[in-house]
Amino acid sequence: MSTHSLPSDPEPVSGRDLLPPAAYLIGAPKCGTTALGHYLAGHPGVSFSNPKEPHYFSHDLRGLCLCPDEATYRELFAPGDEARVAMEGSVWYFYSETAISEILKARPDAMFIVMLRNPVKMLASLHRQLIHALDESEEDFRKAWDLSDARAAGRSIPRSCRAPSTLVYKRTAAYGEMLSRLYARVPRERVLVLFQEDMRLDTPGVYRRALTFLGLKDDGRLDFPSINEAKRARSRLVRFVVSRARPARELVSRPIKRVLGVESLGLLKKVDALNTAKLAKVPVPPDLAEEIAETYAEDMLLLQELVGRDLAALGWPVPAPVLPKSAAGG
Repeated sequence: MSTHSLPSDPEPVSGRDLLPPAAYLIGAPKCGTTALGHYLAGHPGVSFSNPKEPHYFSHDLRGLCLCPDEATYRELFAPGDEARVAMEGSVWYFYSETAISEILKARPDAMFIVMLRNPVKMLASLHRQLIHALDESEEDFRKAWDLSDARAAGRSIPRSCRAPSTLVYKRTAAYGEMLSRLYARVPRERVLVLFQEDMRLDTPGVYRRALTFLGLKDDGRLDFPSINEAKRARSRLVRFVVSRARPARELVSRPIKRVLGVESLGLLKKVDALNTAKLAKVPVPPDLAEEIAETYAEDMLLLQELVGRDLAALGWPVPAPVLPKSAAGG
């Protein structure tokens, strides 16, 4: 275990000492972070933020931020007596150009977990998630992919999109570039890179790797349910009310909660569940999958070099590296 990791069995620390969080599950989106975050949140040594993705430090993606100030951010954590590390899981921190620097200002010893996935599959899944989140309006993935350049230039942005740069699909899976940027700011021993493909094959093993990295003892967890399956909203209007219309909801619900003496009516989760339908997997057409692979070819080779892992063995469409003529005997 890294000398920069937390010790394996320290005394419990106070909530004040836990914050700002020491650990961040920073992305990438649709790569298994919600599942891993859910499992880690169940460990007695972890105080995980609620909600999982406050995006407090991604100042260049302001529309995703759920916290107007530090006090509100700290209120997202409720450390128990056994808590040893506070953690959050804002998946766009990895993509953000400012988040890591802002985190390090608040917590110089911060540790980061990165989860990655075959970019072809990740982007198709991300597209459906952005539709569900009301950030994307183009239902056809191929058309959305083709809009990347226009959106990078600030055109064809849906009015409901909170962070337009998240729609640039030709950039959002540039893992090699993002990891290189992270390594330029953070010692590698304070970064753990995991793969969704590994977690699908051995969920307990990946979970325990994360615990070891965080300096936490294995809690013997045996139950690893599927989390965050692909879904769509039956009604976009209902989805908007649940996910975006907070001021109006508060106006209606505040007097009711005051009369009842409760902090939450518990209705939103029920309404959202009733309005949500699971989606079957939608395969990416072979020609589009090939185009995505070609777009990210150099980045995948860079990532492979950075992590020292044969990504083709994970099923990624990684091109064979081009050898110099002298090395090839030419």
